[in-house]
Amino acid sequence: MKITKKIVLLFAMVCVTTMSACGEGITVEKDRTNKEKNPENTTKNAKEDIVVNGEEVTIRIMQYKPEIREEMKAALNKYMELYPNVTISLDTETFQNATSAYEREIDGKKMPDIFNCAGSYAFEFYKDYLEDLTDEPWVEHANAGMLDLNMVDGRVYGLPMTTEGMGLIINKAMFEAAGIDVQQLDNFQKIEKGFAKLQKAIDDGKLKDMYPNLKHVVAVQGKEEWVLGSHAINICLSPEFKGDVFKCAEAKQVDFTYQNAYRDYLELQLKYSAAKEDYTKALDVDYNTAVNKLLAGEEVACIQQGNWIYKQVEKVNKKVADNLIYLPAPIKGYKEDCIFSIVSSYWCVNKQSDKKEKEAAKHFLNWLYQSEEGKDIVVYKFGFTPVFNNYGDLKPSDPLTKNMMEFFENGKGISMVFQGCPGGEEYTQNYFGREVKRVLNGEIDWNILFDEARKEWKKRAANR
Repeated sequence: MKITKKIVLLFAMVCVTTMSACGEGITVEKDRTNKEKNPENTTKNAKEDIVVNGEEVTIRIMQYKPEIREEMKAALNKYMELYPNVTISLDTETFQNATSAYEREIDGKKMPDIFNCAGSYAFEFYKDYLEDLTDEPWVEHANAGMLDLNMVDGRVYGLPMTTEGMGLIINKAMFEAAGIDVQQLDNFQKIEKGFAKLQKAIDDGKLKDMYPNLKHVVAVQGKEEWVLGSHAINICLSPEFKGDVFKCAEAKQVDFTYQNAYRDYLELQLKYSAAKEDYTKALDVDYNTAVNKLLAGEEVACIQQGNWIYKQVEKVNKKVADNLIYLPAPIKGYKEDCIFSIVSSYWCVNKQSDKKEKEAAKHFLNWLYQSEEGKDIVVYKFGFTPVFNNYGDLKPSDPLTKNMMEFFENGKGISMVFQGCPGGEEYTQNYFGREVKRVLNGEIDWNILFDEARKEWKKRAANR
């Protein structure tokens, strides 16, 4: 199968998240959702459609967005009430474990019936498991551009999950308590002045009564290679490729013209963190610590992350969650007032599953993203931004995602291009992210990092 200009980007582990996007620093967890076959508690949809002629069928989903684990389990239970002949089990992986988990699935010849993927670098490896979804009913409703990154020779191989945004996320109430107008923090210099003013207020004890736990402005997640690599690398990659992931995917070499923008961006955060005098301290901070303890626990006012963290913070501290907004991820010398955007991932169906399993998998995805009940789950339970044109007035209700959409609607979004890197996350996360940690550890300096990263890119690109 020839990969055209619309190169398939079907397996770069994002999170965003991404993640991602997005990752969660915990060990792999298996979630098994089983239905209770109780006819009295089941209902049928208006069309009374029947899955696989009413025959018993079991399918398995593997997904790597831990932040929607519980919500997904509830969605599966609802679906199985409607279609009692279908049993669905759910495996939830963390972002950083996803690649190795899928490789184990392939080695054991037991790939799940539905799985998450995005990115060109592994297409040749995973193409044998990607069912052609071109004729699925949701395809005609996809918003412009949503299918571009998962089309090969005009055929569609994944359902776009959602769009997400990445930037510096702050607790605006803390800044306002220090007399800082957060709406004015729209470039690198102003953000740095805002950080300095807030840190001074903290150090002077002016916020002690309101925020007794507040110690530093920022928490740097130095333990997470995907934060330092897959996400933050866009600071120096997106401007070089003008936000065009296809140009990134076709590039035989990278210049890193904006390498100083990456250095300044990360050092800005370090300067106002607990690691300001010893960068190695950042290496102990993982995603969960930053989100659940430091941000939600009001020990810091800012972390680099995306809108996917809202529900996680809300479970710990709803007051904090409702005060979360974006600051830009400022690219010094390029665009300093924007956040990053991405189609976070795709739902794919295993081509090698049995006919009944594939039919049930496709039916579930169509129900989840196209039925009225499913749309409500996707938007209000998952907190996803709609990627289809038939959602009417349905929009995420949480303030962080609303703020993200305001950035995008005002033209202040930059496309992330890391999915086009040679080797995907093997380059952005396992190589580049690891090398940034060596800078934090004092083993190498920034110039050595980028010199070696150029060579590594060229070597990997030659083997594409």
